[in-house]
Amino acid sequence: MFLEINAILIPAAVGAGIALVCGVIIILVFRFFSVEVDPLAETLENIFPGANCGGCGYSGCAAYAAVLADGTEKNTGLCTAGGQDVASAIATELGVAAETVVPVVANVFCQGTCDKTHERYHYTGTPHCASASGLFSGPNSCTYGCLGFGDCVSVCEFNALYIEDGIAKVNHNNCVACGKCVAACPKHLIRLIPKHELATNVTCSNHWPARVAMKACKAACIACRRCVKECPVDAITIEDNLAVIDQMKCIHCGKCVSLCPTKAIRQGLLDGPKIEALQKEKEAEAS
Repeated sequence: MFLEINAILIPAAVGAGIALVCGVIIILVFRFFSVEVDPLAETLENIFPGANCGGCGYSGCAAYAAVLADGTEKNTGLCTAGGQDVASAIATELGVAAETVVPVVANVFCQGTCDKTHERYHYTGTPHCASASGLFSGPNSCTYGCLGFGDCVSVCEFNALYIEDGIAKVNHNNCVACGKCVAACPKHLIRLIPKHELATNVTCSNHWPARVAMKACKAACIACRRCVKECPVDAITIEDNLAVIDQMKCIHCGKCVSLCPTKAIRQGLLDGPKIEALQKEKEAEAS
C-alpha cells in the first residue's frame, strides 16, 4: 500500500517541481528580457487604420509606427490605406510638416475579355497565372494579356479584385494600394497609379505591330497615332507600338477616347457601388 502511494506521489511531486521551475524561468525571462513599448509608437499605431497591408513598405502598422517613433523613418505619408488624413495626423503627433499624399490605386492594363481574345491552345495545367505564363506565355491569344486565373485575387485581402469575362478587374473603392497584386501578376499588367490617372488611360499592354495585335485582341492598341494627332496638349506618345498618356499633361478632354478605333483608351471607371451591384447580380445568376 505504501509503495503504491509513493508510486503516485513521487511523479506528482516531480511534475509539480518542474512546473514551478518553468514558471520561475518564465517570470525571470519576462522581467529581464521584455521589450518596453514606446508610448509614442503605440500612439502612432492607433492612428493608422489597422489594415496591416504592407503598402507602406513595412511589415505592418506597428512596424511603421516604430520606425517613425524612433526617427528611422522620416516620411509620414507612406500609409496608402490612410491617405492624407492619416499622414496629417501622424505629422501633428510628431510635430513635423505633413507629407503630401497622392492617393493611388491598382489598375489592370488589359481589357482582353473572352469575346475579344481566343485560346491558342487548351491549357490543362495548374490553374495559376504564374504556372500558365511559364508555358509559352499562357494559352491566351494575346501573350501580353491577362490570363484570368486570379493570382492577384488570391493575394488581395480587401476584396478589391475579381475576375470577370476572363480578366482581372479592380474595385477601386476597396483598394488600399498595398501592391500585393502588382507583385503577383506575372505579366506585370497591374500597376499602382494616382487616382486622377483613372480619368483617361490606355488600357492595353500589347507591344505587337498593329496587324498581329488585332489578330490577338480586338481591343488592342494598334498605334495608329490618331490619338497623338488629336490631343490638344501633346500628352500622348507612341512607345514600342503602344500609346502612352502623360498624366501630367493630360487635361482629360476625352477626344482620344472618342476616336480610338479599338476602344483601347477609356475614360472613367465604374464606381465601387456599381461594381458591387454587378458582382451581386452575377452571383445571383450563378446560384
